[in-house]
Amino acid sequence: MPNLCDAPVEAWRAHWKAHDNAYPSCIELTAADLQALNAERKLINDTMNFKQAECWEDVFHGAKLQVGPTSCLVLASGERVPVALAGAVSTS
Repeated sequence: MPNLCDAPVEAWRAHWKAHDNAYPSCIELTAADLQALNAERKLINDTMNFKQAECWEDVFHGAKLQVGPTSCLVLASGERVPVALAGAVSTS
């Protein structure tokens, strides 16, 4: 089963490399993708018995997560870079 975290992490790394380690503005995901990503993150944390930080569902590796019309990494410039979560059911 593919790891849903792989695509956003790969986009994150590419952004860091291209923008001198700068954080993106945010990560926008469709409601279905955000639900799938957070369900997987919760499963991993629960399985490993990790304590989750307050509001963990709203942040991914330091970037704000929010619902959007499509799944993408939003750069500081406003440019949107598409992100496809492997195995996620997307409505976009």
